[in-house]
Amino acid sequence: MLNDYPVIARNLTYKAGFSKKIIDNISLALKKNEFVGLIGGSGSGKTTLLTCLNGYKKPSDGSVILNGISGKEKANIRNLIGYVPQDDIVHKTLTVERALYYSYILRLEDDIPDDKIEYHVNKIIYQLGLREHKNKKIAKLSGGQRKRVSIGIELLHSPQLFFLDEPTAGLDPSLERQMMRLLANLADDNRLIVLTTHLMQNVEMFDVLIFLHKGHMIYCGPSTEITSFFEVRDMIDLFDKVLVKDPLELQNDFFISSVNRDFLDPRLRACSHV
Repeated sequence: MLNDYPVIARNLTYKAGFSKKIIDNISLALKKNEFVGLIGGSGSGKTTLLTCLNGYKKPSDGSVILNGISGKEKANIRNLIGYVPQDDIVHKTLTVERALYYSYILRLEDDIPDDKIEYHVNKIIYQLGLREHKNKKIAKLSGGQRKRVSIGIELLHSPQLFFLDEPTAGLDPSLERQMMRLLANLADDNRLIVLTTHLMQNVEMFDVLIFLHKGHMIYCGPSTEITSFFEVRDMIDLFDKVLVKDPLELQNDFFISSVNRDFLDPRLRACSHV
């Protein structure tokens, strides 16, 4: 049963300084092959939750288990995880192919023949739709193309858990949808994909939505049920209605809801022995 839930978080809290809580008492369990969106207003704690889940930040309280391994054991989880922060971290003077090639070499622990490295690099280039750009310098690429290179660098070691912070930021609506389709397809390839987003156009593509409001989790459930849960017409109406309300009240509403009873609580019970 544990293998079904590669990300388990219990009572996660992260404080800035001694008192200010950025996220507060969040518990969740996510399955393989799920495409998960972290949504919420500015300053809601989305990035903090993402980086606590992937082991980049140490929570002030609570625990994270990744594929049965404590998030504290960074050396043991490093190869499980891919992480793409909001700012691109690619070397802009390299071509796409060379950036991926050198990144792959730096991650290797054993010597691998060049032809096998090039095969793997070209496979990633093909998968991300970058074939016609492979010999271009990264500085010459569009924002969406650079983001795909950043994703490709993290895909080189075939991570089972993939975390992305605002991967569609700055893209026009057409490119944003293309990126979302790409990431949804990656989730179908036996990966768990978790990303933060502030864009609401394509939230129906997520399997699971986690909604944060001022550090509190006020929804964790199927994307198809979120508007009916909050009794709104659409996601824009949702934000207009929800962000003016008290987060603790909304959190309590979720805890006593049928979504929590039927979706999240059974997952947490299944992982209760961890």
